[in-house]
Amino acid sequence: MKVFALGGYGKVGVQATKLLAQGDLVTGIAIAGRSLERAQEVAAEIGEKAVAVHADGTDEEELTSLLAGYDVIVNAALDEAVLPTIRAAIRTRTHYCDANTVVGPAWRLASEAEAVGITAVVATGYAPCISNLMGVHMARHLEEVEQLQLGIADIWNFQSGRELPPRQWLEDPGESLAALHGFRPFIAWMLGSVQKNGNRTVCIHKDGRWGQADPVRSGMDVPLTQGGTTAAYPYASDDPLFQALPDDLSRVPPVEVFFSPLPPKLHALLREHALRVLEGSVDPDTATSSLYDTVESDPHRWLTVPDDFVPVPKMWVRAVGRKQGRAACCTCWFKAPVWNVEGYFLTSVALVVAVRRVLRGEIRQRGVMTAETAFEPLPFLEEVAAMMPDPPPDGSMFDESFEWLE
Repeated sequence: MKVFALGGYGKVGVQATKLLAQGDLVTGIAIAGRSLERAQEVAAEIGEKAVAVHADGTDEEELTSLLAGYDVIVNAALDEAVLPTIRAAIRTRTHYCDANTVVGPAWRLASEAEAVGITAVVATGYAPCISNLMGVHMARHLEEVEQLQLGIADIWNFQSGRELPPRQWLEDPGESLAALHGFRPFIAWMLGSVQKNGNRTVCIHKDGRWGQADPVRSGMDVPLTQGGTTAAYPYASDDPLFQALPDDLSRVPPVEVFFSPLPPKLHALLREHALRVLEGSVDPDTATSSLYDTVESDPHRWLTVPDDFVPVPKMWVRAVGRKQGRAACCTCWFKAPVWNVEGYFLTSVALVVAVRRVLRGEIRQRGVMTAETAFEPLPFLEEVAAMMPDPPPDGSMFDESFEWLE
């Protein structure tokens, strides 16, 4: 079968195309995008299965003319390519998968996709997709779900695609400071989101009733990678910033809670600046500059990781609600080895798993759909885990727990 990979040389696309080219399922793959030179470089690395194609993902007519003979178009390009690419897929009766987050507008094309008999799976990545499927799995443990909560402890370098898990911190604070500067745009963006979106509360059960708590100010119990929980203070809680949890499984909307993998003192400093932004006493750019000025004034104080530092997981999902008439919560979290697998790679792998399942004919549903409506959570996530550089011995990328709250 043949794959047309739009953006097949980008941060997500390059890993996805190389993985798709492995094995016998995919017999040919087009590495497509605006940069023919970059497409040619990746095609050369893949070998005889690959061909480089110049394509503008925002040009529906051009894409339509290029898709003849392909079984699926994989969109690993930017968000503005989503709607033109789905429309081209509909016109050519080509299946479609992407790793973007343009969900609402894509759904408006569902009836057209269904009418021509194609499957279009959108938003198959780290968050959403992996996070959404974890949310579905947790929600199934309860009979009534009050709220789904997503915790993320990660920061990204937008340009390079690299992340900064805790154990990547160097022993020399001067080198750590240099590394930290690569993540400044992400920190500024997140503080901007704090200002724009405000703060969301999480559901807690206390004194026999459900209530609301502000996790940024009051903290919350979060899972640890080796099991158990700890009290931790996020620097933001938000409406689903990445649409990373299903919004139809709980009584109140889901919430995303953002921690960081920074050393404890530096994380506390980030939270302090986020609170100032939230209260309106400082703007995000000023807060970001102040944060970096403070760190630069004394790197040893802010960039030292204590020997007993135990990080919260890179990602975790919790469902709170009721089972058998009692308040309860269930939580799943990434195992410690997943810290070593970067989010862009997890997005690439999730996209590949979705494409393979479409090509294998495992999805009978037609139209536009998200991962949680297209796939069963555990088989999908087990396939993701199996594609990691060091697959977990038990085949699972997360641990889970159940707790009665009363």
